[in-house]
Amino acid sequence: MKTLKIGDTVISRHGPGEITKIELCEKPGHKYGIDVKEIYVDLVDRCVFDLNNGHFAYGDQIDFVSV
Repeated sequence: MKTLKIGDTVISRHGPGEITKIELCEKPGHKYGIDVKEIYVDLVDRCVFDLNNGHFAYGDQIDFVSV
C-alpha cells in the first residue's frame, strides 16, 4: 500500500511544497489531530499537512508528486 510521509513533495493550491508535518484528524475537515510521520494514501482526506512554503493544506487539497 502506498504511503505519504514527511519530506515528500506535493502540490496544493499554494503551489509545490515539501511536507513538514502531518496531523491525522478524527474526521475530514478538522484542523487538529495527532502527529504522524507517515500515512496511507487512503487516509489522506483525514489529514492536515504543513508545508515548507509557509502554508497548510487539507488532504483533499493536495496532489502527490512522484519522484
